[in-house]
Amino acid sequence: MARPRQISNEQILGATRACVFELGPQVPLDEVAGRLGVTSPALLKRFGNRQNLILEALRPPLTVPFQADLRRGPDPAKPLKGQLEAMFTQCHDFLVEVLPGVAVLRESGIPQHKLFKNSEGPLNFLRDLAQWVKVAVDSGLAEAEDPSTVATAILGAIQTRVFTAHITKHAYTSRSNREYLKDLAQLFNKALSVSGPPARRTGTRNRRSTPPSP
Repeated sequence: MARPRQISNEQILGATRACVFELGPQVPLDEVAGRLGVTSPALLKRFGNRQNLILEALRPPLTVPFQADLRRGPDPAKPLKGQLEAMFTQCHDFLVEVLPGVAVLRESGIPQHKLFKNSEGPLNFLRDLAQWVKVAVDSGLAEAEDPSTVATAILGAIQTRVFTAHITKHAYTSRSNREYLKDLAQLFNKALSVSGPPARRTGTRNRRSTPPSP
């Protein structure tokens, strides 16, 4: 008698993702099981029920993989522009991976409070982005009144491109993703540029001098 095929949880989740993206969130479990060469009860034995399987396959991780990099912030000894571009690339690649799954989950009828692994969801990502900006400000690389506002603008600029490309299946500009992120880094580098030579903050932030009104 042949032994049952041994498959890992990651193989199951990968097959589930592929089936959902191809056939929609209501894809039968028999389809997933058939691609894996197992039975539907075998899948349910691993994950308890269909909803748990779909959630585990599609919802984003609790934290971004590069969270430590965001919290550490940029290197004050290096130019800001290149570090912005590198950070934007990390954010872009992460969103390309997770946004399609989140979009499908929203269409699946699964309750909102179950879409993320904690109640705050994407807010943690925003906080980590804001921390990156705060380190840039505190180290003298950048000027900003409120790091959380800058973080929201960054996430919005990257997420809009990723989401639009996912929905329309093509980019809405002639610029490649790499060119777009480079343009974005240039834009934010100018917006955050320090007035005069960079100086390490000690308690208070330097602000741009405002020219007197005529």
